[in-house]
Amino acid sequence: MRIQHNIMAMNAYRNYNNNTSALSKNLEKLSSGYKINRAGDDAAGLAISEKMRAQITGLQTAQKNVKDGISLVKTGEGAMQEVQDMLNRMVELATQSANGTYDNEVDRDNLQKEVDQLKTEIDRIADSANFNGIKLLDGSLAESKVDLTSATIGGADGTITNVAATGAKSDITVAAAGTTGDHKLTVEYATADGSLKKVELTYNVKNTTGANNQATAIRDAISKNAELSAIFDVGGTAAKVELTSKVTGEKGAKVVSMSSDDTGVITATNAAVTAGTNAKTTVDNIAGVRANDSITLNGKTYEFVNKAGDKTSIDGATAVVLGKDPDATVAALNAALDGTGISVKNDGGKFMFTADQNGAGLTLQIGDTSDDYNQMTVKIGDVHVQALGLNGVSVASQDAAQAAVKSIKDAINTVSSIRGTLGATQNRLEHTQNNLSVMTENIQDAESTIRDTDVADEMMAYTKNNILVQSAQAMLAQANQVPQGVLQLLQ
Repeated sequence: MRIQHNIMAMNAYRNYNNNTSALSKNLEKLSSGYKINRAGDDAAGLAISEKMRAQITGLQTAQKNVKDGISLVKTGEGAMQEVQDMLNRMVELATQSANGTYDNEVDRDNLQKEVDQLKTEIDRIADSANFNGIKLLDGSLAESKVDLTSATIGGADGTITNVAATGAKSDITVAAAGTTGDHKLTVEYATADGSLKKVELTYNVKNTTGANNQATAIRDAISKNAELSAIFDVGGTAAKVELTSKVTGEKGAKVVSMSSDDTGVITATNAAVTAGTNAKTTVDNIAGVRANDSITLNGKTYEFVNKAGDKTSIDGATAVVLGKDPDATVAALNAALDGTGISVKNDGGKFMFTADQNGAGLTLQIGDTSDDYNQMTVKIGDVHVQALGLNGVSVASQDAAQAAVKSIKDAINTVSSIRGTLGATQNRLEHTQNNLSVMTENIQDAESTIRDTDVADEMMAYTKNNILVQSAQAMLAQANQVPQGVLQLLQ
């Protein structure tokens, strides 16, 4: 019998500490409601849970974004309802004035006064309709495009040439050297926004080591890669690999480098990039422009005048002051086009019009990641009188009124098309909101399964550990009594 070390008491004390620690964790989980309160409780579960929490937060915020987007669309569409009502009234007035029973100087003059007031109110609504300070109907959210329908240069019809947009094309020549089998290909490219990205993939060369077979294997592998095939059109024949950006224009994606672990197949010196070009429209002879010449762009007319303050000969046209040289004239035209998303340059003596490739419209963040598919662009057309083609509409004569009926009905169709687009956008956003809600609910359920305490299970463990603590206390007391038997031996 030993008295220096009471092994039984030490054993009982160790079990007591273990049980007390387990009981403490039971109480912590029951009181907090979480079964993972620190990384030590479940490191992997904590990592998964925190990732899910970030996703849930993103989805909940995206739902708020979508609701704001729906409110914006409703605001714009509601304002256009009143515009359409006024257009319907203008059709009524034009049809009325087209009847031969009215007098020009009295009856039609009064009808024209109401038409003028309605046109002024349409412009006021186009200028004032906004959501949180963002103008909705003034054309700032309209799709940037170049639609040059007519041009008068030097008193004669100007020559209009349209050039389609192209994407940046990267040509890579594949050498004949190489081996069969699997090889790793690394493609580094610059996206449309200028950021650099790198993709690694595997391609397989079969049968021979010829350059054509190498190139074919590389083209096939790139075509099957989800990331690269979404950004580039893959082409080329024989020993050529051509990657053309799907984003057209000067800012399209470009291949920075391509390399293979199969030495000599691709070298840094055999790749060439042909820059993409934006869609453009040109009009000849800037130097020949004179006063009263004009261009009609996206439904708006711009007329050149000799000096500031000169009136235009075309009703409702925007005046553009002629410069002392072609570049000054181009600068004046750019000033007039400010805010339209269109810019003009002097291209070898020609006007060259291009649309802003950054894109007009309002981008909504409708998902929890920065991927393109989680972003949506809302575009709303310009409903100014001039954009609707109504700036020259008159009912002051019977002939003018008859012509006005068609112009106003065309404007009604334009507004209806814009409203239809917004209605479709609203329906899409409502479905998006429902989907986000369901995703949030399901991910929250999964996160709860990982992180939340199962109270029934934890109470069973608590009861067990509580009994074990009491039992260990009792056994520790008994173990402490055992060494006293030594006293009997010493008597």
